[in-house]
Amino acid sequence: MKSPTALPSLPKIDVMKGDKYWRVDWDYQEAPESRVLFDKAEFLDGYVSGLLDALGASAGTICSPSARVGTVKKLDEGTAKQLGERLKTLLHSHVNAEHRRLMNRANLPHLNLQAEQ
Repeated sequence: MKSPTALPSLPKIDVMKGDKYWRVDWDYQEAPESRVLFDKAEFLDGYVSGLLDALGASAGTICSPSARVGTVKKLDEGTAKQLGERLKTLLHSHVNAEHRRLMNRANLPHLNLQAEQ
């Protein structure tokens, strides 16, 4: 496994205005700490689905929603910004926590000795 970088590779979350409506796109970044989004997929995907339902995003405007990647179109500005902030809070917190865990693990002296042998 690749060792983690000094800063975590956080999922990209874009809130954009189109002609008439707003859209939110999110995508994970390939990094060791992003593995948590796959390992906790069932929980995180359920959370994202519930979040979309709670915000009133209709099924016709959602493209492949999951904790790793997704797009929601035809949103009003308030809903788009709220969705972006909630996704950021959810996904970034998990990736940051996993990054801290991996960094702490990489700094354990007994694991470094095993790697050298």
